[in-house]
Amino acid sequence: MKNVLFALSIIIPLITFSSCEKTITPTLTNAAPQLVIEGAVSDTAGPYHINISKTVTFYADNTYPNVSGASVTITDETAGVTDLLTETSAGTYTTHTIVGKPGSTYQLTVIVDGKTYQSSSTMPSPVTLDSVTFDYTSIKNMIQPVAYFQDPGNFVNYYKFNILKNGVKLNRFQTLEDLLSNGKYIRDQLVTDTGAIKKNDVVTISLVGIDKNAYNFLQEAENVAFYNDQLNTPATPESNISGGCIGYFSAQTVSSKNAFVSQ
Repeated sequence: MKNVLFALSIIIPLITFSSCEKTITPTLTNAAPQLVIEGAVSDTAGPYHINISKTVTFYADNTYPNVSGASVTITDETAGVTDLLTETSAGTYTTHTIVGKPGSTYQLTVIVDGKTYQSSSTMPSPVTLDSVTFDYTSIKNMIQPVAYFQDPGNFVNYYKFNILKNGVKLNRFQTLEDLLSNGKYIRDQLVTDTGAIKKNDVVTISLVGIDKNAYNFLQEAENVAFYNDQLNTPATPESNISGGCIGYFSAQTVSSKNAFVSQ
């Protein structure tokens, strides 16, 4: 089914909220449209963006209507600063003053048609991506990026990887929890589609640090989007935004590296 579209990246560094666009297809009937809210604050330079749209029914085309006229604020609860976002294009709301800082907690408040949606996220400490190499397998056209970094050992970390090829985001992302690798030096092979990465491509890998609630949403979304055949009952991932919508809000750190595909 094509009931839910997620721009699932953050925001790229994104997003950006570097966002990764992927149609998530839970087992749903011809359900009524649902509100989709996505956005992030990061330790990269702003401004930051919140995107608001609606899903469509199964028999509609692939146009997902943007939602205009919402009231959107982000509050830095640590600094005591509130930013009223401006709708800079249909369904896209942009910050003015908020600055992303590790350790700070950010609250998103969205009001649409008199209904309030809220989420709170604390930005984790930054983790640096050391380097990126490639695994050239024996499978035709299969080149997989490999990310290397030191995981801190004093607390649990949650990560999301974004992949860009020649500046264009691939429709794939990957999550990681350091449950079995806490405090270790991590070598993580990233999954891409066959033929997605080729010789002479420039690949950008972003290691995105996220909090537990954002991880829970993204990990579920990853399973639904890319491993549907392994799920007994595919379902819409549970949002970390209250009020009854789809999507997620994240305060995150971003560390990126470029690598050239030489083989």
